[in-house]
Amino acid sequence: MKIKIGTRGSKLALIQTETVCDKLRQAYPEHTFEIEIISTKGDVVQNRPLHEIGGSGLFVREIEQKLLQDEIQLGVHSMKDMPAVLPEGLVFAKAWPREDPRDALILRETPSLQELPQGAVIGTGSKRRAFQLLALRPDLRIVNLRGNVDTRLRKMEEQKLDGIVLAAAGLHRLGLQQRITQYLEPAQMIPSPTQGFLALECRRENTGLLQMLQAFSEENAETTAQAERAFLREIGADCHMPVGALCTPQNGAFRLDALYGREDGSRLARASVTGSDPQRLAAQAARRIRSQLAGTVCLVSGGPGDSELVTVKGLRQIREADCILYDRLSPAELPTLAKPQCEKIFVGKQNAHPSMRQDAINRLLIAKAMQYDKVVRLKGGDAYVFGRGGEEALALREAGVPFSVIPGVSSATAGLACAGIPITHRGIASGFHVLTAHGQTDALADIDFDALAKSRETCVFLMGLSKVGEITQRLLQAGMDGQTAAAVISCAATPRQRVCTADLQHLAKAVEAACLPSPALIVVGGVVRLRDKLNFFEKQPLFGKRCLVPKIGTRPAPLAQKLRACGAEVQEVTVGEIVQIPAALSAEKLQAVRWILFTSRNGIDAFFASLQAAGLDSRSLANTKIAVIGHSTGRHLRQYGLHPDLTAETANSSSLCQTLGRVLSLSDTVWYPKAAQADHSIRDVLATFCHFEELPIYENRPVPPKEFDPTFAASCEAVFFTCASSAKRVLQALGHVPAAWGTQTTVVSIGPKCSAALRQCGVASILEADSASPDAMVKALLAQQKLQ
Repeated sequence: MKIKIGTRGSKLALIQTETVCDKLRQAYPEHTFEIEIISTKGDVVQNRPLHEIGGSGLFVREIEQKLLQDEIQLGVHSMKDMPAVLPEGLVFAKAWPREDPRDALILRETPSLQELPQGAVIGTGSKRRAFQLLALRPDLRIVNLRGNVDTRLRKMEEQKLDGIVLAAAGLHRLGLQQRITQYLEPAQMIPSPTQGFLALECRRENTGLLQMLQAFSEENAETTAQAERAFLREIGADCHMPVGALCTPQNGAFRLDALYGREDGSRLARASVTGSDPQRLAAQAARRIRSQLAGTVCLVSGGPGDSELVTVKGLRQIREADCILYDRLSPAELPTLAKPQCEKIFVGKQNAHPSMRQDAINRLLIAKAMQYDKVVRLKGGDAYVFGRGGEEALALREAGVPFSVIPGVSSATAGLACAGIPITHRGIASGFHVLTAHGQTDALADIDFDALAKSRETCVFLMGLSKVGEITQRLLQAGMDGQTAAAVISCAATPRQRVCTADLQHLAKAVEAACLPSPALIVVGGVVRLRDKLNFFEKQPLFGKRCLVPKIGTRPAPLAQKLRACGAEVQEVTVGEIVQIPAALSAEKLQAVRWILFTSRNGIDAFFASLQAAGLDSRSLANTKIAVIGHSTGRHLRQYGLHPDLTAETANSSSLCQTLGRVLSLSDTVWYPKAAQADHSIRDVLATFCHFEELPIYENRPVPPKEFDPTFAASCEAVFFTCASSAKRVLQALGHVPAAWGTQTTVVSIGPKCSAALRQCGVASILEADSASPDAMVKALLAQQKLQ
């Protein structure tokens, strides 16, 4: 049989492969063994750290691809270069005896690490090595150094580095032991997991070759390799993290020394455990390290759909989170309230097709806790009411990750309330049952329908839309009166809420005819009859109206919040970002300024950012008066501790110019902090009254519309434009003015300039607010709704 052995082309890789090949040839002369050199991305890209180009897997992917395609039958690697999880269909042969696992220090002139001069420069491409060196000698300067052994030795001389760190195993195999200045003992530097082992990789189905390879294995070697790789998997490390592990025999058992650290090296943790089971050793070590390093995971209950039903405590956690994992049932607006640098990960499930399995979510929570100080797992309703929050909390506890739980408003009660159905009512229902309709499989949960049928309490079934017929039939069979009032509430506590009511025996047919979408609640009991009198939620003035709100920046738009408060379904779309332009301010310049004019909150923010950057504060404005375009801008100014001296009678530029023009004189200097691309209409009017200076202090830069749904934009009931740039960008993204705009869709403009831009883009019918504020825009739409 002819066996092709794949390897990288470096000198060390070839020596390792030739060693394996020679052993196989001697042991199995009846077979032919050939070596094939395969170039990998890790060999090609030598000028960047591994974590920037994809990690250690870059040294093996091409070889593994050829294995899977049976172009080669065996791959020989350094096991430390192998990812924690192998591709499906590939396996390692049991481990052969290990070469020296330690790291080695090669110094150009100095005889030891301790004797290196202050600030000595050491080269390495490994975060693990770099951070452990700095723990030993904080004064060292570490520089990135990659390449094969010969390349690194050459670069050390060319760049006049004081030293480099390499794996002792590679130096031994190359016959370069004499170059080693000092071995770094595990107490000083824990090596990379499985450093010194060769990885012999082949297809799982190639059992004959596996048997041939495993004839050279050694039991202790296999145990130690398993323990170190198990730790790598258990801790969830990737190439961004410094990670080390060394398993050694000790008094008939094994000792595992492990290391893990934050990506920036700010914190490193070590653990030592002993035992005989490799998997248990790895789990124990990982748990001890997590107890030292892990941040806190908070299970935040987001409420049943309305983002304002989250608790105050939950909202604070969201705003402080470094990472948020959220799902389909958590209110969509809540993740947008996080700080800009927060990592947001969708882990939601859609019916029977989960985007991520629960065990994978558990592992991701644990991994993110090792990466961040504050992780939020945002869930819909209450985390512990059929939300699998308990499973996540148990997984975190088992892993040694600190966690907390913030209870929330459950859809089981709030969903009914928003449908006008109190879950209990004096004289009708003195209690309630809340059940999940789904068991661990897709079948109906094991429910005591006989007990439910006999009780007078309200029965609420969650996650049961597909089981309505089966649930009602089982209740009827158990003896419940077919005239019992019942309802199904779809998308409860959201603007998409729909409610279908009927008696128990006709509920399934009514729901089928209504074509209600999930998620949905099923409620059975006399309290359903109160819906007609208590239904407040669906009577909100804009309930169910779909509104599009283009905005600048990623933060929730105040206009969107006001529309939601009226019951509207709002889709926000980011079409621009504000980039501040630093202005050269000084106390001397400000002394000459009589008025500063603000027409937006962005101008205020950018001006005070420049003021602070200049080492100044509001005291520099003691002799300066401030004018604002409207009350909303004035409120934002007060956040900086200042009150406007003048507010336009009507919130638009014409009124501002008229109001300010009455108090200006030709000797006055007026500054106008503005957007760089804004027009000069205010300057053209006021320059005749004073010395007027425009101060371009921020820029409204376009960004590709994020999560933009053209179908929604073309068919919604209302679209709101708060500035001319947003109007132009949305219409540019659409490519045309939708036919429904002006007829089925109301186009609302904040003022004359915005309206002019819309007309210029071809929008004929526009509803213009009487003043430039979100309140006025909502008021205009409500007034139109009353007339219709």
